[in-house]
Amino acid sequence: MVIIKEWFTVEEAAEYLCVSKRTIYKLTKEGRLPAFRIGKERHRRFQKENLDKVPRMYEETANVAALLKLLASADPVLAEAWNNERDAAYDQI
Repeated sequence: MVIIKEWFTVEEAAEYLCVSKRTIYKLTKEGRLPAFRIGKERHRRFQKENLDKVPRMYEETANVAALLKLLASADPVLAEAWNNERDAAYDQI
């Protein structure tokens, strides 16, 4: 019988996402990862469903940042190299 884990501690969440505990705390503080506080000592617990959404948020942010770096308007050196008569044929693609 396979038991599917639905709730994770900070340590388990960090291991599941392959990040540090510090990153888990940071994501929680930023509001990007909902945490549920339980018990008298208010330990944090995380739902698997919410943990599965976190990598997608990071991937989207990383992809946007990578695309912005490739824009000629963001980098004057690239703008000069890419916007010339020799590569005009590539601009039409």
